[in-house]
Amino acid sequence: MGMSQEDRRVLNALAAARVKHEELADLLDFYSDLYQVQFEAKARVPAPEPRDELARRWRLEGGIPQVTFAQLGIEPALLSEIVGEVLQVLQRHNPGWEEPTGEQDALQLVTLAQRIYDTWETLTSPGPAAEQEDELWSRNHPTALAVGFALVPYLTRCAEEIMPHLDLELWVHGYCPVCGGRPNLALLEEERGARRLLCSRCNSQWKYGRTGCPFCRSKEKQIYYPSEDNVYRLYTCPDCKRYLKTVDLRELHREAVPVVERLLTVGMDLAAQQEGLRS
Repeated sequence: MGMSQEDRRVLNALAAARVKHEELADLLDFYSDLYQVQFEAKARVPAPEPRDELARRWRLEGGIPQVTFAQLGIEPALLSEIVGEVLQVLQRHNPGWEEPTGEQDALQLVTLAQRIYDTWETLTSPGPAAEQEDELWSRNHPTALAVGFALVPYLTRCAEEIMPHLDLELWVHGYCPVCGGRPNLALLEEERGARRLLCSRCNSQWKYGRTGCPFCRSKEKQIYYPSEDNVYRLYTCPDCKRYLKTVDLRELHREAVPVVERLLTVGMDLAAQQEGLRS
């Protein structure tokens, strides 16, 4: 299994965005290198064990994500190898960071990976981490970040294998039907403006009601702030104080690559977080 056509499309879109958005050069250069590592690693991780149709349907109807950590099939030596490759990218783009001392114990990395999987928002949301008692757990520690990034190839491999077999009409939740991750981007479809959510962990997409908050399911009207060209919107929930970046594909007038749009809207993340909101 080599790099997929979709993976190459992402890298090409990043390169094009790099030319157009010089102000984001450092960010886009970092993610270009990181995605290259993740895409190549995805070809080396195992495919998930398939569930039968009844089991898939039962989980969908019960609001249970399809994948657990155990089903990722993480083998310590391979995870350690991927973590090492990610660390090289992190250190290349953050030369001020200290390189982790000593050889990382592979079994310890798997344990850390499960902690990150179980509390993903600790690494992806602003504010103090839930478990800061040890330095390795800090989301600013290179090893913890590297392990989080190293999980992505496992999750995206699962998503690519599982999503084609899911009847998403049965899924009505604001978290991912594959891995249970929360969305950090939404897209309004060109034809009718229906809303699709993008998982922050495995990049799966699924439809969700146009109104209401996918995080707390509040039906209160969401407040939104549009960009000057109306392509991007920042939706905020007055109840749970979370936000969701949204791309209106009806206004985009170019091909959308969601994982790249996620990066091009980083200014919205900064603005929202300055107001005390979280994704």
